[in-house]
Amino acid sequence: MSSNWVVHKFGGSSLADAGCFRRVAEIVRAQHEGMQAVVLSACRGVTDALYEILNLAERQDTSPEPRLTEVRDRLIGIAQEVLKPGAAAAYIAEIKSDCREILGILQTVRLIRSAGRNIRDLVAGYGEIWSTRLFAALLRDSRPDGVAWLDARQVLIVQWGPLGPAVQWEESRRRLNEKLPELEGKTVVITGFIATDTQGLQTILGRNGSDYS
Repeated sequence: MSSNWVVHKFGGSSLADAGCFRRVAEIVRAQHEGMQAVVLSACRGVTDALYEILNLAERQDTSPEPRLTEVRDRLIGIAQEVLKPGAAAAYIAEIKSDCREILGILQTVRLIRSAGRNIRDLVAGYGEIWSTRLFAALLRDSRPDGVAWLDARQVLIVQWGPLGPAVQWEESRRRLNEKLPELEGKTVVITGFIATDTQGLQTILGRNGSDYS
């Protein structure tokens, strides 16, 4: 396995709309040397919106569904603009399925009037899943077999303590090394922000955690 990796990191402002997605894709495609990894944040404003949706569910005074629909439709609009019809349809089916799962979670939050850390981490992490899936599909338009999507929850293990999440480096490296052979020669699009804790539950690295990813 080559160690000549180029790692790109793009924040939410770089993924604000369809034009931004195209510009980031151009930057990545222009890099021809070595292996490439691309770590992405959620699209601008999406993580804040997901936290807002959870807060609405806790308060019970306003339905969170319209706000979730607004976020979903924004991403669907970007997908329809930058992806070919088949790829866009597949992406839309995935995000609609995710939103149905989120609505089920929100129903529980409304009943108990509380979203614990595990629930908040789970819902907030969808932003990075959505942005990276979309970007990977965009890159595949020109390199159908040359792009891999890597869910960081499969490899990045953290343990929560008084100072927040601490990366379990030995286990994380072991899991990543197991994945590397199937990523050889591909541009790897990776979710920022999200990880798995030592209990096997999805967690996050905290606000701005994608920069640490």
